[in-house]
Amino acid sequence: MGKKKVQILASLLFMVSFSLIVSACSNTQKDVSNISPEDKKNLKVIRMDGSFAVDVNNPKETVGDADYVFIGRVDEDIDTIYKDHVTIETREGTKEVSTPYTNYKVTVLQNIKGDLVTDTSISIQKAGGINQDGSSVVLYQDDSLPKEGKSYVFLAYAQDDESLLVLGPNSNEYVEGIKQDVTSEKMVKGKASLNEEAIEVVSEYENAYENEIPTDRDRSESEFDAEQ
Repeated sequence: MGKKKVQILASLLFMVSFSLIVSACSNTQKDVSNISPEDKKNLKVIRMDGSFAVDVNNPKETVGDADYVFIGRVDEDIDTIYKDHVTIETREGTKEVSTPYTNYKVTVLQNIKGDLVTDTSISIQKAGGINQDGSSVVLYQDDSLPKEGKSYVFLAYAQDDESLLVLGPNSNEYVEGIKQDVTSEKMVKGKASLNEEAIEVVSEYENAYENEIPTDRDRSESEFDAEQ
């Protein structure tokens, strides 16, 4: 599946799911940038189902499909943008729906697959986020929105514009216990004092990369690739 198709697939799946639940949503749009992290945590979550070219529960396949896999600390939840606007018919009349994407700044602490710049805050975009009326968070099944100050294993796709897109179930998995002052050097040299659960998560993805099942698709490099 090509990188363009990755994003198109995500959008189409969101649109189909939105059309099924849109009658329960308000037509009012609001400025979601004013929603605090605490309020965001308390929003109801609308779960999307989807069909994927890989087994999203098999790290060997998801790692093989992704362009970059890395441990990253979330520096900032910047904003939510909306793409792929579509007008649909509801019981109350026509309504415009769109796909939410959340923009983040993250610091790469350890590369597992690929070679992104480390110890520098870079931009990523996550498929999912607060919908336009501010009433709920839209996410795939088995997916979550990263939170500021926490660290995750991210699976990312390089897009045509060299940006990084994270999407789908299990595309960011929480790594517990990484402190705010941890650097890539501490991670690589094992001085990050990870607990047993965190070590298990990281080891799972390192082993998945060693035994990855690559997919045959066009690939690009990120603007944050260290080799560029």
